[in-house]
Amino acid sequence: MSDHWLPLELRLEEFASNRKGEFADQHVKYWDRYTSLVHSLQTYVYRYINAGLSSLSRSPGFFTDHGELHFDEVVRYAGYLIEGTFDQKDASLNPYELYLLLCAIRVHDAGNIDGRDNHARKAFPILKEYGGDIAKDSAEHRLIADIAQAHGGRTVSDNDKDTIGALLDTTLVGGADARPRLVAAIVRFADEICEHRSRASLHHVNQGNLPPESELFHHYAKCIVGAKPDRLNKSFKLQFDFDVDLLSKKYKIPQDENGNTEKYLIDDVMDRLDKLNHERVYCNRFLLHSMQTDRIEVSMYFTKIKSADGIDQNIALERKSFTIKDKGYPELPADWRKEDDVAAITGIDMAKKEWGK
Repeated sequence: MSDHWLPLELRLEEFASNRKGEFADQHVKYWDRYTSLVHSLQTYVYRYINAGLSSLSRSPGFFTDHGELHFDEVVRYAGYLIEGTFDQKDASLNPYELYLLLCAIRVHDAGNIDGRDNHARKAFPILKEYGGDIAKDSAEHRLIADIAQAHGGRTVSDNDKDTIGALLDTTLVGGADARPRLVAAIVRFADEICEHRSRASLHHVNQGNLPPESELFHHYAKCIVGAKPDRLNKSFKLQFDFDVDLLSKKYKIPQDENGNTEKYLIDDVMDRLDKLNHERVYCNRFLLHSMQTDRIEVSMYFTKIKSADGIDQNIALERKSFTIKDKGYPELPADWRKEDDVAAITGIDMAKKEWGK
């Protein structure tokens, strides 16, 4: 990335240089603190992540790209999610929250340098080693790490998948208010939706020499030819292009819960769409209304290379389009009735209660 900053980063530079809005400490140069973090990660971490993934993961393989460009893409997609909200009162992040967001994005996947396993929990030590002045500010260090680590995995305390819900709704850092859950939801959903063909190794896909256990990951990424939020319509648009010759083959996968060790590409795509929608619903719970995504609009093209008059053409044989969205009467969870302060609110308990004694 060198010094070519993305629009969301330039927004932070503007806020920091003009002292616009809230920051935790008016004596800190937050743009300098952020750029120092990025340069340190570029020098010592990003360039080695893909090698660490391949050699240090419990299940080694040829992973899709998790290097520097991936972090740039998450910043870019976070920008799409909050595009236009800065001019809307009470509909966006304050300057300090924007700083927290960018720092958290920059370290959220950095733990992959030591392998895939538990990578989401490694933001704190990465910041300690490479965070510069951030590591000297214990409150900020912990807050950024907690936000970054909520992008996946499970909570350390009780092994719960609700990693965002485990964060504080609001907190005060110096002279600035911050909403960790809101910031973490942007990090998590931006990370989820920035998957597309640029992360696949097109050379190895085209050469057909990927390790069998890595083929499905790269073919999945390669078939995503377009992926972008549409903030005006509160939707996320995905376009797939499938070579039909790839749809009849089963690809090797780690043994799943049903004992399967192979999977069709289209089945993997549909499962990933289900996960994407799950993340959409989950993250919407913590996002401001202006940032929420109401539906996923999917277009699929099924193509085949055919020769006509001796000239190869990529012919679209079929197209399918569908929308994934909430519909019907919702099935509400009843877990809230099991909470300690609620469980005793029953007819029997109330009838037995000796009021006023």
